[in-house]
Order: sequence, then structure tokens, then C-alpha cells
Amino acid sequence: MKILFINNFRGRGGGEEFLRDLLPGLVKKGVKVGLVCRPNTPLAEMFPGTGVEVYSIRRSGKGALTSVLKIAKIIRSDGYEIVSIQRGHDIIQSWVASLLSFRNLVLTYTVQVPEFLRSRFLLRKMDRITTISRYIADKIASFDPVVAQRTIILYYGIDLGKFKPETIPSGWFRNRFGLSPHTKVIATVGDLWKNQIEFLDALAEIRKTFPDVKYALVASETGIGQIEEFKDRTSRLGLADAVLWTGRLTKEEMLSFYADVDIAVSTHRNEGFGIWVLESLAMGRPVIAFNEGGVRDSLEGCPAGMLVDGGPPEMAAAVLRILQDDTLHRRMSEAGPRWTEEKFSRGRMVEDYFRFFESVSTQR
Repeated sequence: MKILFINNFRGRGGGEEFLRDLLPGLVKKGVKVGLVCRPNTPLAEMFPGTGVEVYSIRRSGKGALTSVLKIAKIIRSDGYEIVSIQRGHDIIQSWVASLLSFRNLVLTYTVQVPEFLRSRFLLRKMDRITTISRYIADKIASFDPVVAQRTIILYYGIDLGKFKPETIPSGWFRNRFGLSPHTKVIATVGDLWKNQIEFLDALAEIRKTFPDVKYALVASETGIGQIEEFKDRTSRLGLADAVLWTGRLTKEEMLSFYADVDIAVSTHRNEGFGIWVLESLAMGRPVIAFNEGGVRDSLEGCPAGMLVDGGPPEMAAAVLRILQDDTLHRRMSEAGPRWTEEKFSRGRMVEDYFRFFESVSTQR
């Protein structure tokens, strides 16, 4: 098989982490894998030595037109059979390029966010659609039942070789902020549009039992309007000394961060899936989330997680239940790595996608 992935995102988020783990795995299974991305982006530098052919193509200015022609030429000259589109804003470019390649291609589109492209015309041009959670699949079905019939759910997986709690030394994060080993730390990952502000009322309640508890955010402290709103709410509740901003962390720093926290909480009610939730579980950290969105797919039935119905009072009660019960915390911590190994390994994800692409290749 020959598969060309297209992702012109400038930054690095869950979708890019997904490709980092998937594409080399497909190469190892004998697939020719290409990736079209923008130059000078994280994706452009992500795959040295992996066998993934990276095509860096500009899209700005004149590049908006010439990029289509360049992709069509790549498809034609390198003999790609499947084009896998990773972002909604890449659909038009990829579809037109496929037409100009004059090849009999299969077009697939991976829907990773609930705010997917709302165009029945373009979505119906896709031969198959993959998505990452039941939550998004249900939204697709509500939008267009015809497109839903072409949709399959394929879950994320992570490289469990990197997430081994017994091998990651603790202390880095706590030393950075001068925290004692006994200070309780509740963590969340993601920029401030992910509804972290709702947790502040829960935090105020938790502090009545654990006055020195800390809420650590792996997020930028500047750049979007929600940050100022969050800080204002923090000040009004008297929580300024309880909130710790780490900024963005490297992958290696993230491992050390997970090793130092007690509980992870997901407050985003519209999450597509949440790779960081899997990472927390793999690192032996209990996870609590609101019972909404795609995060449910990783936590339903999970002995290391809790799904909370309601709002801040219910979230606070769930956090306190774990923090006050050392036996429960230990049992959940031990269950997380087993759960991710059984259900969300990178090997399982690669195999699922390999079989999917193998099946759609017969549609040509």
C-alpha cells in the first residue's frame, strides 16, 4: 500500500502526536507512507530516520494555488493509492489535487474534533471517514446520516514503552515549584479554552480539606481571552496561591510532570478524545472527568478513572474521595497502566489502521 497523509497544521496538538505514533508503525508493516505538511512546522521535523517521506509545501500566498499542483504531482509520480486527510481545512486542497492527479484514489478523512467541517458536499466526496470517539461519530450521524454510513471509529494508542512509571524519577516538578512530597497536586493538560475555569469552584471546596493543595496547569499563561477570565475567577475565589502554571512542556518534561502529580482531571465537556488522559493513566495517575464528550471512551469501565455527572460539587467530591483514601488511590494507580496496555497501545492502533487502509484499498 501507498498512503499519502496531508496535515497543514502549523502547531503541534493531539492530531500531530497521533501521526507521530502511527506513521512509523505503518512503515514497519511495509506501507509506503508520505506526509504533506507546511515547512518549518513541528510535523516537518518529526520523522527523521523513520522511513516516512515528508513533503514540505508552502500554502501561503502563491503557495495556496501551487500547493495543489505540487500535491497532484506527488500523488502521480510516487504512485500513492490512498490520500488520508487529517484536518478539515485540507479537504478542498486534497480533493482537487486528487482530481488533478488523474489517479483512481481512495480519499479518507480523520475527524478529530467535534467542530468538524460542516459541508455535506465535501464530506460526501470522502470514500471513508475515521473518527476517534463515539461522541464525534454521533455528531457526524446527526449532521448527515449518509456520511455516518461511511464512518468508522478507530481509537488512539500511545507508545507505552515511554510511559513506564517505575522508570521515571519523581521530584522535577515539585522541586521547580518548591513543593513538599506531601503536597497534593491535581493536574490538567491543555490550553485554557478547555473549560478549566469550571474546576476552580471544585478547587475551592477541596481546599477546605486540603488547604495546601495545588492545581497545576500544563498550558500557556498568555495568548487567549480565556486566560484573563480564568485569572480573574482565581483571584475572586482566593485561589491565586493554589494555581501553578507550568507553561508548555517537552515530552520528556511531561513524563516527569506526571510522575509528580496525584490526580489528573479533565474538565473539557466537548473533548474529542484526549490523548493526555491516556498518558496520565499509563503513568499510574487516576483520572477524573466530566461524563461528557469523547473522554468517556477511554474512561468508561476503567478501574483507574471516574466519570462525574454534574458540576463542581460532584467533581470536588470525586477528587476528595480519592485523595482521602490511600488504598483506593493506590489501587487506581496500579490499574491505569494495565488498562492502557490492554486497550490503548500504539501497537493496537497501528494494527487497526493497517487493517482499515487494507480494506479501503480494495475500493479502488
